[in-house]
Amino acid sequence: MRSLIHHLRIDRSAATAVEFAFIAPLLLLLLFGIIGYGHAFGVYHGVQQLAAEAARASVGGLDDTERERLARGFVTRSIGSYAFLDPSKLTVRTTATGAPSPSFEVAVVYDYSDSIFNRLNSIVALPTPVVERRAVVQRGGY
Repeated sequence: MRSLIHHLRIDRSAATAVEFAFIAPLLLLLLFGIIGYGHAFGVYHGVQQLAAEAARASVGGLDDTERERLARGFVTRSIGSYAFLDPSKLTVRTTATGAPSPSFEVAVVYDYSDSIFNRLNSIVALPTPVVERRAVVQRGGY
């Protein structure tokens, strides 16, 4: 028994495994946090860019109906160039704002709550999975 205790005291071969067992959960938590936040930031940025570009595309319309058609058409044509966005989860709303409607607003709403990346929310606190971004453009007559 005495030689076994002496042998365990000088044998350091399992020390690395024990240290890894202590550090591995923290490393995995950090890795999943980076992946989850990277995806969330990509979605948030893509939705903001899509709303801004759709609002800019609507400037060429002569009335609200044509502006809405231009904004929705731009979103339909451009959604494929955004890697993190799925067209089936996207909603576009347009509104004429202001007293005599001096501006036109495009709102893009994206819901990725059923995404595999949102399931990381049980491990790491991530931003809300429903993203809504708006962009407003002024009408002519400055």
